[in-house]
Amino acid sequence: PQSTKRNSQPEYPPTSRRLGEEGTVVLLLYILENGRVGDVKIDKSSGFQRLDDAAAREARRNWRFKPAMQGDKPVGAWTRIAVTFRLTDG
Repeated sequence: PQSTKRNSQPEYPPTSRRLGEEGTVVLLLYILENGRVGDVKIDKSSGFQRLDDAAAREARRNWRFKPAMQGDKPVGAWTRIAVTFRLTDG
């Protein structure tokens, strides 16, 4: 499966921002035949539950993908996506 457009970056949890939490979470996503995210698992934690949850929530609610194809038929498939939370100056 491929992203149909640039999927939205999850909102940075305010508590994580205040505490200086940063990291990369790797999500395991099951993309349905219609391109929506059907299931989300944390494949590799960022080390911070709040960041992991924010990434999973955003994927489940808002992300869309071009589904995998078997011949000319869309099929469900798993894919991995990394989401990085990084605090920047400013």
